Amino acid sequence: MNFEQEFGAYFGDRFQYLYLKDVMIKKREGICIITFLYPSNLPDIKDEEKQEIVEWFKSVLGLEKIELRVKFMKAYIEERLILKTIANFFEKKYKLITSYLKNESFKIKITPIDVLIDIEVSPRQTQFFAEHKISAELAKVLKENYLVEFVVNVKENVYIDDEVDIENVEMKTAYRLPQRYKVEIIKDVIGKDIVPKPEFMSFITSPKTNVIVAGYIKKIERKDFVMKKGKRAGEQKAFFTFVLADGKGKLECLYFCPKRNEAVMEALEECMYVVVHGDVRLNQLNKLCLYVDKIALATEIGIEEEEQQEEKGFEGRAVEVEKLTALEQDTMFGRETKYNNKIMGKSIVVFDVETTGLDPSIEQIIELGAVKIEDGNIVEKFSTFVKPTKKIPFEVVMLTGITDEMVEDAPPIEFVIKEFYEFSKGCILSGHNITDFDIKFVRNAGENYGLNFDNEIIDTLKEARTKLKITRFNLGTVVKTLGLTLEGAHRAWNDAFATAQVLLKLNEIGR
Repeated sequence: MNFEQEFGAYFGDRFQYLYLKDVMIKKREGICIITFLYPSNLPDIKDEEKQEIVEWFKSVLGLEKIELRVKFMKAYIEERLILKTIANFFEKKYKLITSYLKNESFKIKITPIDVLIDIEVSPRQTQFFAEHKISAELAKVLKENYLVEFVVNVKENVYIDDEVDIENVEMKTAYRLPQRYKVEIIKDVIGKDIVPKPEFMSFITSPKTNVIVAGYIKKIERKDFVMKKGKRAGEQKAFFTFVLADGKGKLECLYFCPKRNEAVMEALEECMYVVVHGDVRLNQLNKLCLYVDKIALATEIGIEEEEQQEEKGFEGRAVEVEKLTALEQDTMFGRETKYNNKIMGKSIVVFDVETTGLDPSIEQIIELGAVKIEDGNIVEKFSTFVKPTKKIPFEVVMLTGITDEMVEDAPPIEFVIKEFYEFSKGCILSGHNITDFDIKFVRNAGENYGLNFDNEIIDTLKEARTKLKITRFNLGTVVKTLGLTLEGAHRAWNDAFATAQVLLKLNEIGR
């Protein structure tokens, strides 16, 4: 019996209108978020019914150390949203014909009982649609997203050309990095170490992770609510909402505030200039919202738009490569620390990969994170998701928190491995258990594109075994033994950064 069958067997017909949309694990916060959709024309679900469903999930999933949140969202039917879903469908499944389709190709009529869609295409494309049964497939996808019946009709239009200007195709598939500019951080407010290179908000048109933006605060407001469930039921919590504007765009922001940060958030005022880090997601109103985890007071030092990098051969998020000058190595490791010859005078790239499985011959990289060490200082960051050609297994989602949606707009391995090759050229490669796992995936990917990762290797697992008197040598245990911290384990950048600190600490011990 699968999950949906178990749910139906327990509740019967009571919640047949619910559709399981998404399961997301946020390991850093210790949260599991399950999202249900239901038709917008139905009344709101009662609180007692929501609680009943939550309790059932707790009993079935057996989540002990993870807080469970179940969201119930209405599937609002709007032409704008439907067009976006259609565009995503063709981009994923039939990218070859996206160059022939425009918004004007689709005529949408929303009725009280269903949604009618007419697609005008050329004679040749009409045959393609029929052979691949695209109408039925698209109708099924739309029904899953909006929970109403869709009728998709393909109409032949002899005035539509079967050919397309190849230059237009190249322009459409060329990738453009987001425009960024520099700011100077004055003071950390929430969190620290925000890279001071925000992107313009006008370029943010869809959900994405690890977003950095800067601008002037508008309409900042505190709101309080009472926790209704879990161990903190009855506890009063606060969250802050504000709008951030950079002159080219604006973005709604939301910050769930722990008590320790309430005072500093209360001190923020309208028109203050801040740089903010977080994830952009769709809120309950289906609007883009930045869910904030870091804030710093800042000042503009001149808008210098970077050149747009084109013709990367894919659409999606770029590989993030940033100088980490704000990490203040003297504070983290001690300015007077003396490292042995393995570290001093060397350039070392410490990296970690998250993958769809354990076998490098058949599984694929879904995230690659790395830091560069020069003369004992962590100076540069490399971080990116990778779009695989297969779905991410459920057990990997549960372990890493990385979902198919998170990697949907990511660059392919062909692009990432070439960027990583340039990033690590001439450097020693290091990682925790890198010899038996990470390097095999990287070398396998490199070989497919004529890249040879024959760098010298330092495995911190082997280093730890020779220098530490402990019985377990997994990364978490080694980090704890050395008095370090590991936040967000099983995420490539977090593991790579922690491993870099381990490497430096182990080399303080001596040869």
